[in-house]
Amino acid sequence: MLRLWMEPMAIPALKIEPEAPLEERVARLEINVEHIQKDVSDMKVDIRRLGDKMDGVDQKLTAKIDGVDQRLTGKIDSLKDVVTALAINMEKQFANVEKSFGALRTARAFDRVWWLIMSAGILSIMARAFKWI
Repeated sequence: MLRLWMEPMAIPALKIEPEAPLEERVARLEINVEHIQKDVSDMKVDIRRLGDKMDGVDQKLTAKIDGVDQRLTGKIDSLKDVVTALAINMEKQFANVEKSFGALRTARAFDRVWWLIMSAGILSIMARAFKWI
């Protein structure tokens, strides 16, 4: 029994045979590489076209934005002029209102004196009616 364990076991070696000769595989790889190179060059051309289109769109948008900016600046300036004119007009009106309030203050002073005289008259009539005096 010892001998069975000690004997070397013989395993037949597998012979690896290439499916196709090396030259055929290299030729197939070269063809694949040519296709890949063609696809990459097509993609480069497409990328250049997209870059040109993006430049055109950028120029158009820049022109439109500049036009809108100029129009808005003009409108803002005209609104600024209108607001300034309104502010000046309102200041004039407030000055007129202050002048009229000054005139009303003197008129109110006379009204207060008149009210005091009327109140005194009514109280004197009531005092006589109720025989307070």
